Amino acid sequence: MAQALDKEKRQFAEACRVLYDKGLVSGVGGNLCAQSGELFLLTPTGYSLRDVGKDEISVLNADHELVEGPPPTKDMGVHLGLLRIRTDMKVSCHVHGAHIIAASCLLEPSPDSIPPLTPGFAYFAYPLQMLPFLVPGSKELEKAVIDALAKNEHKALLLQNHGLITLGKSYSEAIDIAEEVEEAARIYLLTQGKGRSLTKEQVQRIKKL
Repeated sequence: MAQALDKEKRQFAEACRVLYDKGLVSGVGGNLCAQSGELFLLTPTGYSLRDVGKDEISVLNADHELVEGPPPTKDMGVHLGLLRIRTDMKVSCHVHGAHIIAASCLLEPSPDSIPPLTPGFAYFAYPLQMLPFLVPGSKELEKAVIDALAKNEHKALLLQNHGLITLGKSYSEAIDIAEEVEEAARIYLLTQGKGRSLTKEQVQRIKKL
């Protein structure tokens, strides 16, 4: 058991570093949560993801009590609530990519925010709902995020002036989705929102791949 947890903690720390190295988080922003059996691993509050090693990970039990490590991120309720409802997912990720946030500052909250500009975005994250701005760490944000991602077909959610939430069956899936959204947001900004979108037919064909 201890050996399996140690391996999971190393993978968690590696995922944190990937998110930082890819510019999807900066400073002490962004956080990550993963389920490992009956335990939950979370990034600690006040830490940059670049500094999260296996000994800096917050470990919670099935009752969401801290059993090891420093206090968890203030977004703990969002992540644990999502993984409780989305039993098909094992990883919940919150990123602050600059292009993601820039696009969310320009776009209006809606069930379909960034247009389908790339096949990868169309496949992994379209349509991408965006919630209106809610204070980070608040119960209002927690409830809104959980309600929005309760449907099994959605794995990403944009937060106005704030960032992005992604879900995955693995670290790779959650990070891949975040990267696809960051790329789509960057292209949206580069084309000043005037780029040619994929058609509904094209999106449907891509999603069937």
